[in-house]
Amino acid sequence: MILLQTILVYLCLTFMMIVTSNLAVHSHKKWMIIIPVLLFSIIFGMRYGVGIDYYAYLDIFKYGNNSYYGDFEPAFMFIISLSHYFNIGSFGYFFILAFIQILFLYLSFIKHRFVLPFLPVVLIFTGIAMTGFMNSIRQTIAFCIFVFSIHYISNKKLISYCALIVLSSLFHRSALILFPLYFLWYNKDQWFSNINKQVVLVLISFITANIISLQQIVEYFDLLIEWLGYSRYLDNHGDKMYNESSIGLGYIMILFIYLLIITNSKKMKLMFADKTFNIMYDLFIIGVLCEFLFHSSQMMMRITYYFNGFKIILMTYALFYFYKQRFSNGICFARFVVVSLIFILFFIRIILFSETNTVQYVFSFQKEWHSIKDAQHTNMIRILKAN
Repeated sequence: MILLQTILVYLCLTFMMIVTSNLAVHSHKKWMIIIPVLLFSIIFGMRYGVGIDYYAYLDIFKYGNNSYYGDFEPAFMFIISLSHYFNIGSFGYFFILAFIQILFLYLSFIKHRFVLPFLPVVLIFTGIAMTGFMNSIRQTIAFCIFVFSIHYISNKKLISYCALIVLSSLFHRSALILFPLYFLWYNKDQWFSNINKQVVLVLISFITANIISLQQIVEYFDLLIEWLGYSRYLDNHGDKMYNESSIGLGYIMILFIYLLIITNSKKMKLMFADKTFNIMYDLFIIGVLCEFLFHSSQMMMRITYYFNGFKIILMTYALFYFYKQRFSNGICFARFVVVSLIFILFFIRIILFSETNTVQYVFSFQKEWHSIKDAQHTNMIRILKAN
C-alpha cells in the first residue's frame, strides 16, 4: 500500500504542478506562479520520513541548538523559532522550508516562464526533490537563492547579488564562497562555447573518476571543509569520506543526457538568447565535471552542489527545447522520445529503490506507517556506516 501511495502522490503532484505551472505561464496574473509552489510545499510539508536527513531536521526542530547537531545559521533558526511561536508544528516548519526552496527556484525562470511546466518533471522524475531537496535542506535553500541571484550577475547589480548571497549564507554559511563568482562574468558573456572541448572535458572527467585518488586531494582542504560546516554532516551519520561507487546504467543515462545538452547548447543559447542562461550553462558544465570527478565522495558532492545543482536548471531548459523541436525532423522526434523514456526510467528506478532510498511517501498523520519509515531510516543508516 505504501508503494502504491508513493506512486500516486508523486505522479499526482507532478501532474498538478505541470497544469498549474502552465496556467501561470499563460495567465497575465503573475501571482498564479505561487500555486505550483504551494502544491510542492504542502506535499513535502506533510511528509514523514522522506529523505535520509528528515529525522535530523525533525530533531533540530524539537531541540534547536540544544540538539545533538550543534549550532546553525540564524535564518534557519529563525524559522524554527517562528514555527514554535505560532505553534504550527513540524508541518508548518517543513512547509516553510520547502516553500522557500521552490519559490526561489521558480523565480529563477522569471525571464523564461514558458519552461516552468517542465520543472516538476525534472524535480520529481529524477528524484532530486525527494533525495536532494528533502535531504540537505539548508544548502538547497542557499542554492536556490543563488540560482535566482544569477540574474543580478548578468544585469551587473553587485549590491543586489551580494545581498542575496548574504541571505543564502544565513541558511548555509558555505554560500559565502559564491561572492567572487560575480566578477567571473562581469565582462564575460560565457566561458564555455566550444562544444568539442566540452565533450572531451566531460568524457575525461567521467573516465578518470575512478583513477584519481580523491582522498589525497581532499586532505589538503580539511580546515576549509570544517569551516564550511560539512564535517558535522559526516560526523552525524557516522559516514566515511569515500564510498565504493560503481558506474552503472543509471550513470550512463545521466552522461547521455548531459552530452545531449552539451551538443545542443549552441541552438539552445540561440533560442533563449540571454546572458543569464549562458552563466547558468557555464555553472552547469562546471557542475558536471565536479559530479563525475567527486561521485565517490558525499562530502565533495555537497561542497560542489552550488555547481552540480544546475543540472536541474539545464535539464528543464533542455526538456522544453527537445519538446519544441520534436516535429522538426525524424531525428528530433526520436531524440524527444528517447529523452522521455529516460526520464520515465529515472522515475521507475527511484520507485524500485524507494524502500532503501527513503523516498517512499507517508503522510505525517498516518501514524500507523511511521514505524515502517523509522525502520527504513535505521536500515539506511546501517548501510551508510557499513560502506
